[in-house]
Amino acid sequence: MTDEPLLRVSALSKFYGSRVGCDNVSFDLWPSEVLAVVGESGSGKTTLLNCLSTRLLPSSGTASYRMRDGQFRELYRMSEAERRFLMRTDWGFVHQNPADGLRMTVSAGANVGERLMAVGDRHYGKIRATAVDWLSRVEIEEDRIDDEPRAFSGGMRQRLQIARNLVTGPRLVFM
Repeated sequence: MTDEPLLRVSALSKFYGSRVGCDNVSFDLWPSEVLAVVGESGSGKTTLLNCLSTRLLPSSGTASYRMRDGQFRELYRMSEAERRFLMRTDWGFVHQNPADGLRMTVSAGANVGERLMAVGDRHYGKIRATAVDWLSRVEIEEDRIDDEPRAFSGGMRQRLQIARNLVTGPRLVFM
């Protein structure tokens, strides 16, 4: 284990005019640590998550991520291409509504396989075998690999989205 956190957040705030989305949030997140944010509906949990994942820029504060080379990078100073690369490689994002995190018109196997292709896998047989393995890990039967997510129940879609995100071994998963 390293002696530095994976993510450092300091005084992060997001305001919508006079309305507060989140205010003065600070924490360190360490490798293998699970951090849960709990609060009432409308308390800012999703706003915070979207700021941390750079889907939304905060009004103030900083968030720094420890890259694979050990150097910290300020998330909001990265280019869009750098942030997109992190979302494909180091990060996973499991949406509350699974349809937002899946491609609904391609097969379950392709949903998982796309993530593998994004990190350089090209062998079809190996990609398909890995997809089958991950579908079984989230309790989706192998014979459903060619079914589109729109044919799945809500719970199955959520599990498919989890498999899609975990297949590449991300260092940070937002849920």
